[in-house]
Amino acid sequence: MQADQIPWLEPDSAAVFAAAMSLWTACHAEQKRIPTLNLGACCNGMDQLMREVMRIAEVFEKWACGNVLFERLDDVWPYMMQDRFGAACLHLMGANDLAGFTQADCARVALWLGLPIR
Repeated sequence: MQADQIPWLEPDSAAVFAAAMSLWTACHAEQKRIPTLNLGACCNGMDQLMREVMRIAEVFEKWACGNVLFERLDDVWPYMMQDRFGAACLHLMGANDLAGFTQADCARVALWLGLPIR
């Protein structure tokens, strides 16, 4: 069976980690850029922000497994997530809004990233 015939791929833990680190780093860069942004207050503490970042990365990776045409990518998926995912998320929603990220936001992020989707 060819890759484009596989209806569902298993989530890649490296991609989840890379996306989470990208978003975590982007949040901290945003906080430096906007001194009034309080990341701890956004999610009731930094530990909860960590949980939200991981949740978002997992939600996106699961969505991507069923919707992204990975065989059409020129980049290695986890590296692409590490390099671009966080900035894409924060472009579409502020750090204050991350707790509201749902599966419905995944397509918006994918389109912003220019991913080939089904």
